[in-house]
Amino acid sequence: MEKHRTLAKVCLITSLSLISSAAMASDKSIAELVDAVNGTLDDASREAGKKVKLRNHAKGFCTSGSFIPAPELQQHLDIPFFNQGPIKVTARFSLGGTNAKLSDKTPGRFMSLKIDGDKESLNFVTTNVPIFFASNLDDFYSFQTKIKEGPEGKQWLVDNKPDAKRFLDYVAQLPPSPSFASSRYFGVNSFYFRQSQSGKTAEPIAGKWIFEPLAGTAALSKDELATMDDNFLKPELLARIQTQPAQWELYIQLAEEGDIINDPTVTWPDSRTRLLAGKLVIDGQRDNAPDVTQCGEGIFNPVLLPKGITPSADPILNARTPAYIESFIRRR
Repeated sequence: MEKHRTLAKVCLITSLSLISSAAMASDKSIAELVDAVNGTLDDASREAGKKVKLRNHAKGFCTSGSFIPAPELQQHLDIPFFNQGPIKVTARFSLGGTNAKLSDKTPGRFMSLKIDGDKESLNFVTTNVPIFFASNLDDFYSFQTKIKEGPEGKQWLVDNKPDAKRFLDYVAQLPPSPSFASSRYFGVNSFYFRQSQSGKTAEPIAGKWIFEPLAGTAALSKDELATMDDNFLKPELLARIQTQPAQWELYIQLAEEGDIINDPTVTWPDSRTRLLAGKLVIDGQRDNAPDVTQCGEGIFNPVLLPKGITPSADPILNARTPAYIESFIRRR
């Protein structure tokens, strides 16, 4: 318990030190944002939620692997973290929402990673949808509260919030994948990366994370989906990696002049330059290690970054860690 409290305090100090008041400008507090996600808008439901350790991404599991940096990245970006051998990885694959019994037949897929190097760490929070549903915290609150009202709330979002409509339209046409291993994963938020320039000081360049599955993407047809049960994703991945690792190439998509940096509802053109950062290998070899077996109890801190990478001013990005910590504390 004391270990968890210490972790929460350290993460909170780290994350809050990186968050500007401008980026966090909102009428809603972090606690209210967590209430919106959890659907706990009154004292009674909030206390009930604490008792059952209510959380987002409730349905998920942890496994392990390694990350192999691409040496050629150093020709473009000055990030010493990527200049080392294979790095251990703790991964959590999950579905969205607070329902721990959500069907795997839904389309959303999420992958969170802790990559712990010799001296520094890098965390990822990614999804198979390349756009977010809100560009600011007030719209985030509106989305989370309205979507829980059912069809009427969803229609309100479609009629009143263009970002939410675009997100909902995308998800509506997204077929479920047969495996976590056959999904692309996107970091919808932007970061700044220090460029490599001999003897010169270069301006950092904005970029986004993209994980491309080496096995390729795949989608279930309606007929195939009808034959599946509601819990196929976990056993499929754990069985898969017994014989062959699940692998992704990690790319950094670079922004160009005029691209919108601080809005996760906006995607950049596919023509933008992508730099190979390395390869993610999920093989389950460390699944009995305490940091893996207990990974679902902690948080993945997306602004825990190595030297050479800094957060953008995206308000959604900068609210993530304090919100995760608030949720973490409620589950203790």
